[in-house]
Amino acid sequence: MDLKIKVFAFLTLLFPLISNAAQAEYLKIYMMQPKDAILQKLDGVDDMDRYVKEIEVNINKKLSEIKTNSNAWGFLVIAVRDDGRIKAWLDSDDAVSQEITNAMITVAESTKGFAVKTGAVVFALGFGVDGAALPVDKMPFPNDWKKLANCSNEDCQEKDAEAIVLKYWQ
Repeated sequence: MDLKIKVFAFLTLLFPLISNAAQAEYLKIYMMQPKDAILQKLDGVDDMDRYVKEIEVNINKKLSEIKTNSNAWGFLVIAVRDDGRIKAWLDSDDAVSQEITNAMITVAESTKGFAVKTGAVVFALGFGVDGAALPVDKMPFPNDWKKLANCSNEDCQEKDAEAIVLKYWQ
């Protein structure tokens, strides 16, 4: 076998070991509103499904350009309003790098959303970067929301996500 081919084959086998590019795995979708409320706001779920798949792919494209040496988990919380505006927050107790946070939020907010009849549809994507797992029994509730809702962790569970999101936009 030619020496160049051997070297290329060897380097190809080593690539996963020497590449520190971030990679997100999407572990769970959390509906931040009752299912019936969301379904009443949509003309079916196909466009929402398209949006979620598109941002997952585009986030991983962006993350492939980012070098990282640590794994982290979190929630990318997304609100799509009836006027087409999109707002995203990253919520995590882990140390997610600012570069990864910015990439995820930018992709979510700049990707064409889906039609919402009234108010907003609010959901979150639970993710793990570089093999991190989501902790059991954690629910997303971004810090910005806690300030607006005047709550802290446990007492935030009963808060209305859509009302908080709409208040955030005021």
